[in-house]
Amino acid sequence: MRSWQKLMVLVLAAALIGSLSAGAVFGKTLTVAVGGEAPGLDPIIETDVPSFERINAMMESLVVFNHDMVLEGRLATDWGYTEDGLTLWFDLREGVLFHHGREFTADDVKFTFETILDPEVAAQNRSLYVDIAEIEVINDYRIEFHLANVNGFLINNMARLPIVPADVYQERGAQFRQSPIGTGPYEFSRWIRDDRFEMTAFEQYRGGTPNIDTIVFRPIPEQTTKLLAFEAGEADIVTAPPQMEFARLEEDPSIDTIVAPSPGYTYMGFNTRNEALSDVRVRQAISYLIDRNAIVDQLLYGLGIPGHTQVIPSLPWYNEDAKRYDYNPERAMELLAEAGYGPDNPLSLRLHTNEETAIRGQVAEVLGYLLNEMGIQVDISIEEWGAFLSRIQQTEDYDMFIMGWGGQLDPDRASIRQFNTEGSANYTYYSNARVDELTNLGPTVPGDSQESIDIYREVQAIVAEEVPYAFIFYTVETAAKYPYVTGWALHPYTAQNWVDAHLIDIER
Repeated sequence: MRSWQKLMVLVLAAALIGSLSAGAVFGKTLTVAVGGEAPGLDPIIETDVPSFERINAMMESLVVFNHDMVLEGRLATDWGYTEDGLTLWFDLREGVLFHHGREFTADDVKFTFETILDPEVAAQNRSLYVDIAEIEVINDYRIEFHLANVNGFLINNMARLPIVPADVYQERGAQFRQSPIGTGPYEFSRWIRDDRFEMTAFEQYRGGTPNIDTIVFRPIPEQTTKLLAFEAGEADIVTAPPQMEFARLEEDPSIDTIVAPSPGYTYMGFNTRNEALSDVRVRQAISYLIDRNAIVDQLLYGLGIPGHTQVIPSLPWYNEDAKRYDYNPERAMELLAEAGYGPDNPLSLRLHTNEETAIRGQVAEVLGYLLNEMGIQVDISIEEWGAFLSRIQQTEDYDMFIMGWGGQLDPDRASIRQFNTEGSANYTYYSNARVDELTNLGPTVPGDSQESIDIYREVQAIVAEEVPYAFIFYTVETAAKYPYVTGWALHPYTAQNWVDAHLIDIER
């Protein structure tokens, strides 16, 4: 290690030790260096990975995706659809306690889903559950969801919604977002925003008392600083270390590196209410100016796959024939000229992204340079995650943005929120009547049928042609840990990295 790097490590270690001593925790403690701070901790409200990384260690869903991306039971022991596909039933686990000591029952499940469906709550993910027409509690441990339409993908969405305790949620109101209660292996302890988030072991957890007494998340937005904290020994695990350093970490015998293919992607979204970006030719031109192969090779150091559509290539619904935008400045200039933009009428746009995911800022800088070379002036803003997310979700004050989706395990999850006119995550304000028709139809046909494949391949073809998103790359998730940390592996869907946190141990 170069002398300046050693000096930085020592300085950073001293600073972190001082910070830790101010709020010491006792017993076995696992410290995780992460990038983003969580906007909040209410599973009904939140939509982002940093929030759910924390939530999923404290709260549990009816079912979850395991590391093979297969559904397995958590608060449910069995489940299924009736023959007509219009009722989805769950048998619930008995004897499960919430952190405040009350037993979990079907009433809590009913309350959770009725709350996210309440229009007055304005939950971002409400549209994923609107096919639920009625929720019937059969008894404390049996519940049935009666559907207005057949929806074979509904259970996949239920795997992302932890159950809240009806009594505490109603009592705390908005405060639940800052100090939640669940049935998970860890319970909320304290939160010093932008410094540390602490959870303590729930001794009455149904899966057994966790091995680790305290888990601490340390949000460190700058990737190099985050890695330095890990290498200084002030974190036991680091998620998403800098890509340029990953090969070096792999060669270090004192460090375990982990790579997991991810069902997610990074993209650039276009606000189609912007006058210039409402023209599909402008959106296509900008997509032609993204050198995806160079981004993967030179910025990601090979830890990614060039992007194409919203459906990941490993899924059967993927449409390999959808329109591609290989790097082609000449075609981009032709399209811009057709749309009326050029030296005499230059185009000026704003591009936003977040600072915690360094690759997005790097991509933004590269794209800004390439677009400027083509006569498109780009003003780049790199913001803190919460502020960036609020901008995209709650305002129209942006032209373009770079963001990502994870956990896109089926074509419904990858399409209806983002590209249906009424989609809860339609941050581009994209609208196409045929896409609306197809995305509404898709969940009603068997997911393993050719009809389903045909529906979602057509959706991809339309979206690729009309470019509300410019898909940049499919994600590969990475992490590093010290060998004394056992019982933990990086989850392909990083929001569920800590669903088995009770199995982690420190052995040294």
